[in-house]
Amino acid sequence: SSGINAEWPLRRGTLSSRGFLDNHEGVEGRHAKDNANVVIIGGGCIGTSLAYHLSKFGMKNVVLLEKTELTAGSTWHAAGLTTYYHPGINLRKLHYDSIKLFNTIEKETGQEIGFHPTGSIRVAHSKEHMNEFKYMMSRHNWQAAEQFLVDPDAIHQMFPLLNMEGVLGGLMTPGDGHTDPYSLTMAYAKGARMYGATLLQDTPVTGTRQRKDGTWEVDTPSGTINAKQLVNAAGFHGREIGQLAGLDMPLVPIHHQYMVTASIPFLEKWKEEGREVPAIRDLRGSYYVRQERTGLLVGPYESGDNMVIQDDWYDDGPPKGFGKELFQSDLDRLDKCIEHVMDLIPVIQETDIQSVVAGPITYSPDILPLLGPTHHLTNYWLALGFGYGIAHSGGAGKYLARWLMRGEPDFDLIECDPDRYSTWTDRKFLMDKARESYGMNTAPSFPGEERWAGRPTSRVSGAYQDTKERDAAFGFHAGWEVPHFYATEGERKDTPVCYTRKHWHETVGREVDMILNRVAIADLSPFGKFFLEGAGSTKFLSSMVANTLPKVGRVNISHMLTPSGKVYAELTISRLDKERYYIVTGSGSELHDFRWLKHHVPGNAAFALRNVTDDMGVLAVTGKYARDVMAKLTQHNMGHEAFSFLECREMNLGGFNVQATRISYTGELGWEIHHNNQDTGLLYRALLEAGQEFGMGDYGTFATNSLRLEKGFRGWGAEMNLDKTPFEAGLDPFIKPNKKTSFIGQEAVQELMFQEPRCKLVMLTVQTHNQLDPYGNETVWFDNKVVGNTTSGGYSYQAKSSICYAYVPPHLAHLGKQVYVELLGARYLATVVKDPMYETEAVRTRNAIREASASV
Repeated sequence: SSGINAEWPLRRGTLSSRGFLDNHEGVEGRHAKDNANVVIIGGGCIGTSLAYHLSKFGMKNVVLLEKTELTAGSTWHAAGLTTYYHPGINLRKLHYDSIKLFNTIEKETGQEIGFHPTGSIRVAHSKEHMNEFKYMMSRHNWQAAEQFLVDPDAIHQMFPLLNMEGVLGGLMTPGDGHTDPYSLTMAYAKGARMYGATLLQDTPVTGTRQRKDGTWEVDTPSGTINAKQLVNAAGFHGREIGQLAGLDMPLVPIHHQYMVTASIPFLEKWKEEGREVPAIRDLRGSYYVRQERTGLLVGPYESGDNMVIQDDWYDDGPPKGFGKELFQSDLDRLDKCIEHVMDLIPVIQETDIQSVVAGPITYSPDILPLLGPTHHLTNYWLALGFGYGIAHSGGAGKYLARWLMRGEPDFDLIECDPDRYSTWTDRKFLMDKARESYGMNTAPSFPGEERWAGRPTSRVSGAYQDTKERDAAFGFHAGWEVPHFYATEGERKDTPVCYTRKHWHETVGREVDMILNRVAIADLSPFGKFFLEGAGSTKFLSSMVANTLPKVGRVNISHMLTPSGKVYAELTISRLDKERYYIVTGSGSELHDFRWLKHHVPGNAAFALRNVTDDMGVLAVTGKYARDVMAKLTQHNMGHEAFSFLECREMNLGGFNVQATRISYTGELGWEIHHNNQDTGLLYRALLEAGQEFGMGDYGTFATNSLRLEKGFRGWGAEMNLDKTPFEAGLDPFIKPNKKTSFIGQEAVQELMFQEPRCKLVMLTVQTHNQLDPYGNETVWFDNKVVGNTTSGGYSYQAKSSICYAYVPPHLAHLGKQVYVELLGARYLATVVKDPMYETEAVRTRNAIREASASV
């Protein structure tokens, strides 16, 4: 996934008697005949946007191959809606870049795109949806785009055709609108050609092969072209294109319908006055409406039960020649949605339906695109699965182009990483999840909400059945079922859909108390786990992390950085031998981190990197009596000095061969016990039995989160990500800018360490009422101005206070400084406190030993 230089010299192809591009008339002579720096497969809005951005940024020899004609597939029939809004934080940046481009690309290229910046309103008929708007506003105010709440009168003024009965309010995004997908794609294409790219239509790809030098041969009826980087942006043909390279991607085409009404006199009059109604998203009825000339375009999202998945395309591929065709429309399955449409916009009851469009849209299980590289292959990129391709197109093209050329993305977008899915994503999971996701398109987004379609997958721990029987409430992490908390008799196990404090608050408090005062066990098997071993392992790993490597038998925390010095990943590295390492990372970053390591392994390496995530189980024994529990099952000395903090050891525990590490993300006394996953269930039961006399119980990730916040432990994807430097995140102790072995990002951090940081991470206590806690990504205010954002939050059971991490300007990052955190539409006083709030067990024990020695 390393970047390539725009001036990278080309390797002339040898597989065709004529130059590949010579077979296409009108090709500019400045392109090498059989070679390209980047070949893009697919000429929809995503592929053309990427070609435009790459060429504009200076990439030479960009070639786009389109099977039939530009926009064929899903682009040409799209409804064309654009919005700054997204329930996720990071994707708003793609939307922002898209709309900003839509406002300028006409002037730049001379190609009209029919962009109508009408604004859009999400309409609420329930208190629940109004709370969602307040929740979204608390997460949006630190973003760049304008967005605000509007009352019913304001909504009616902007869209007088609406029946306002029952409408409580709305969420207004002024810069939203709609554009003509065909014209937008033509503008991308024109811009791409203008900057030097070659776009070839009627050029289907029939084969792809990677050469020993890492480049790709791309076969077409016109010949073969050699590409240094290959991008699959082939829309609903993307899965079959991926299969040519041995990839099987979790993508399925679904039917999406919209209808266009005949002309409406009121809109005719408004158009004459130069006015247009904003787009409407009715969350109650699950549909969108926008103006189309002097009529209305209505696009419903039917329920998961009623929607149609084109599953035969998944099994057999799309029909040959399917490009600008449509499906047979079926309005009957939209009846419920249409009833809501007619209730909100009564004039539609008296207006004819002029046309109905039913076309394919490619969905991933979570409706988010696959955007970026894949760990399976080098120099192969994906830009697929765009459920909202028009809105994403400008930003996605820019994002991927920058990543291709710089060797790292501009910002964190882990939720779109293609490697968030793996072999556990089977046909059943994909179909069930796509159906659920489509049917819940306009459902409220709740913090911590669990959606259950397709679960459990094949990826379950050996202790899954045991923990399930012990009333674990599970969350979904990278295909795994992970215990979040354990309900006691009579308590609910579900995750409630609300924005205030959850029913499990007291339950988690009991788990925290168990860890602090007794002992508890957790199943951590979903951790990503890799082995690195063989001659050269040490030199390679040292070049990948900013910390020095641990000694044999020791463990440390190390960070992989990007070339610009941003935090790419956090790893727990155990050194088992001189050239043998065991590497642990979070479940959500397993393949993200594995890919970075794998793609940097030299071709002639004598060492091996293996992903053993599914082969290894992990149990954690944590708390005051953790040492006593471990000692009952082993002959090894578990004393503080005999088995010290950050020591790893292969040992026999209860008759099982394990690798035990004295470490805990809770910051309390504890061991992580890594072992063969076939032993997990038996080992779990043995540990519970040994811990019975000490009052051992189970704990989940919610208790871990509370304790790790108190102990000052950063979370990857929250406090640490590609948006921040290690010094902004307070990771200074783990960064060794001047270590002898050079590492990725070293030059950058050597410069950054002498620069004033843009912001600093601080711990805040927040004075909320008893039923509200921060979750992360909320807006931070000071002097009535937005100054930052929270990253993660929760409740401190020791301090009896809501707490959170937040990034604020350096002048506010001082003990006692007060700011405000916005939660559900209100601002709550927050105070910068000591970080960490509480010392870890290792520090407490070390200090106690020093005090005892000093008193002797």
